[in-house]
Amino acid sequence: MTLRQGRYSGKAHDKLASGTIKNTISNVSSTFRENGRPNPTKDDDLQLSFILQRQFRAFKNKDPKEKQQKAIPACVIAEIAKRQLTEQQCTISQLTILAFFFAMRSCEYVKVPQQEKRRTEILRLRNLRFFENGRLIDHNDSSLEYADCLNVTFEMQKKDEKNDTTTQMASGDITLCPVRAAAAIVRRIRSYPGSTNDTPISAIWRCDRIDHITSKQIANALHDTVSAIGEDFLHIAPTGVGTHSICLGAAMAMFLGGCPVFLIMMIGRWSSDAFLRYIRKQVEEFNHDVSRKMLTHMFHRHIPNYSSPTISHHDPRQRNHPDNAETRRNIGGDVARQARLPAFSQFH
Repeated sequence: MTLRQGRYSGKAHDKLASGTIKNTISNVSSTFRENGRPNPTKDDDLQLSFILQRQFRAFKNKDPKEKQQKAIPACVIAEIAKRQLTEQQCTISQLTILAFFFAMRSCEYVKVPQQEKRRTEILRLRNLRFFENGRLIDHNDSSLEYADCLNVTFEMQKKDEKNDTTTQMASGDITLCPVRAAAAIVRRIRSYPGSTNDTPISAIWRCDRIDHITSKQIANALHDTVSAIGEDFLHIAPTGVGTHSICLGAAMAMFLGGCPVFLIMMIGRWSSDAFLRYIRKQVEEFNHDVSRKMLTHMFHRHIPNYSSPTISHHDPRQRNHPDNAETRRNIGGDVARQARLPAFSQFH
């Protein structure tokens, strides 16, 4: 309850969510185990304490509904790309385009706060490979932006997947193209003094040194762009978007474009289709044409069941089977109850 009431937190946190409480208690338990002590949150049966279970459930029931970030359409990314008056705007434009086509999480392409860090490693220049007709193109090639294929390798992800490689072809669009965006990132960073293959793609030259674009700057760019386009047009409030909106928007764009779910999972590196629950109800196009398709077949015929299904003599549900304690005879059963039980075939 002390944790719940935020007594160990800053003044901005008057009450912590149940998930934060669970993670904190879990960290305390890990410290006990690392020092050879028993886990204090477990009962004698090695299950989570019943008292803790009830308390966690009560916290969760009283927590407000989680505010899920909205999936943004590609027009938001295109609008960001129009704003390239400064070095920072150019960098943000290139990063958001690349992130959109590969459904990236913020920790994969920009600098994030310490508390948001996961096992995921940020992409570096060495993780971007370009191909033209199957031939690997060097980063210094003058025609890098005209490659037809971009290969991105995610060295470490939070699901402990290592060297997960994803490929996207050139889109053909002058602006919204993963290959062109990645080529622009490579050329820009390669021009910085001291840059190497290990330089993160979030790099930007600022104050005579290499600095990095942060997730907050990406979020601010999204807020400003959504405000500029207008809530009346997008039906999205600026406060409803964040860095995760790019990832969700990529999944939505692929689905509405007719990509099968397994392909969306592969490109977005999702281990399941659970991401669908975040996007399926957000836009009307998700259920496009479903009502018309439901009227395609106005009639369907049921296949009749067998009237007397064949039952194996090994099935213990039969009357008088040796393993059927309720109906077997001559073993001291209740004769009156045996008489009331119908034959097995009458249950079907």
